[in-house]
Amino acid sequence: MKKKYISRISFLALISVVLLLSCYSCKKDDSPAGTGKTLEFVGLKAEKDTIVVQEVTKITATVTGEGLSYAWKCDNELGVIDGSGAEVMFTICHAGKFKITCDVTDSNNNKATKDVYVTTVE
Repeated sequence: MKKKYISRISFLALISVVLLLSCYSCKKDDSPAGTGKTLEFVGLKAEKDTIVVQEVTKITATVTGEGLSYAWKCDNELGVIDGSGAEVMFTICHAGKFKITCDVTDSNNNKATKDVYVTTVE
């Protein structure tokens, strides 16, 4: 009888250890869906940071991630941003220093923003 009792205790102990190990061996993956590329806004650059009034300069956003969408704006309502995606053209009809902002959102709804300044002269 004593041998059966010890045998059952050993069996239950073994089952308990196996269950505990199986619970701890499952690791949740919190990385975003897809290939695992997270949003990183590497840089925002104007081809020319000083232009003549009504001259055009190219502005390029360097961003890594998946399912990227871009929103561009100028701090002056007269600034014209033409294009979409990671590369746009900018011009304005008067002199000054203007901030162009690029907001990027990825497929996981992560967001990043950068600004670049362009000065226009007469």
